[in-house]
Amino acid sequence: MSTNFNVKSFGLNVIPDLRQGKQAAHTVEKAIGDMWEPVLDYLATNDNVFSGDVAREINKINLQTMQLGTIVNGDREVRNLDTSM
Repeated sequence: MSTNFNVKSFGLNVIPDLRQGKQAAHTVEKAIGDMWEPVLDYLATNDNVFSGDVAREINKINLQTMQLGTIVNGDREVRNLDTSM
């Protein structure tokens, strides 16, 4: 029996240089970043929707419409068909 038998399997005894490690890290970072970039761009573009600015604007416009309707209709009774409020 041979006493100088290499017990390491092939591939585990290969030591990559520093450049390959940096390149692999850069590739992984870019792949993960590119995967999430469209989602983050969508969130940044539509930030006013998620922060509640659009809801405030809609409520403000609805209030203005109601006030304008009250001014135009005067003393006449106005039926509100929207019962969700």
